[in-house]
Amino acid sequence: MEVDAEHRNLVGVVEHRAMNSPSQAACADDTQTCRAILEEFERNLDPADPTARGAARVLGYGEVSAALLLEALPGRVCKRMAGLRDRGAAERYESLVGDYLGLLRRSGLRVVETQVVTLQIPGRRPVAYLLQEHLGADGLGDTLLREADDATLLDCVDRVLVALFEVWTANRSRSGGIELAIDAQLSNWHFPSAAAQVGPPTLFDVGTPYVRRSAAYLIDLEIFLAAVPPLLRAYYRRARAVEKYLDHYFDPRSAALDLLGNFHKEGRPDRVPAAATRVNAWLAAHAEEFGHPPAVDSDEVARFYANDAEQLELFLKVRRLDRFIRTRLLYSRYDFVLPGEIRR
Repeated sequence: MEVDAEHRNLVGVVEHRAMNSPSQAACADDTQTCRAILEEFERNLDPADPTARGAARVLGYGEVSAALLLEALPGRVCKRMAGLRDRGAAERYESLVGDYLGLLRRSGLRVVETQVVTLQIPGRRPVAYLLQEHLGADGLGDTLLREADDATLLDCVDRVLVALFEVWTANRSRSGGIELAIDAQLSNWHFPSAAAQVGPPTLFDVGTPYVRRSAAYLIDLEIFLAAVPPLLRAYYRRARAVEKYLDHYFDPRSAALDLLGNFHKEGRPDRVPAAATRVNAWLAAHAEEFGHPPAVDSDEVARFYANDAEQLELFLKVRRLDRFIRTRLLYSRYDFVLPGEIRR
């Protein structure tokens, strides 16, 4: 697989490449079977109605992705990533995800085993599928956020804050200007439990590799812009909208605010004050390292979430507009799976 010079440099700081990771080893025996099943599904997929043939269920949506359950691949979640420009872009994306997983593990995080399968259907842009174990619902962070007792929830928050600090610390010690970030929202983690205690969580939201070198993102930002009309795409580029949106994940306080903002998305803003107390204790404990950031409060969390939700809702509207133009006016294919109405 061809990898550009920038990615070869990044590979040099990864101890084990994706091809030698447990995720690849676990799937090695049935890679061709998985690929054949995914190719058949993708060939017949209508992105406007991915469940039309009854062999798939939508588990969730990302901004440019969709998590699917396929009857033909039981026990696995298939995260479909569209927006890849060509085969080279698909290969670079697959390589970067592998590097990201390796770097996260070296930073001390537990990350779900992930196999990336890139597909090229003739006449279409390539897509990538990230195959992961279908984790039990009772350990998912969003389930615990809504339903767990206060002590368990606050344990989950503390565990994620520890992971955030591990990533931040690793960034400070890593050479070559490489920085990582994670989306710390509880809904991106799976928490094992034993004897009524929460164990170290496993991160499963790895479809967006938050990696930058000297503040320049290594992921192709056009992936995020491919789903919007060309004229608006130019505006987003000039405004550096994608970069600004991604930047806040690299700031510990902003990442913690985003973690708390997810409480609003999950319908439990009543639990923000207690969780904010844990965040403020964490910020105070690492004040010297973080540059003495101010404490957060429930009102700031609500404003942060409202602004984030507004941006995402606008992005969804322009994608729906682009889908209408391409499918209804230009009679062409729109390659992204979009959600219906979202409660934000």
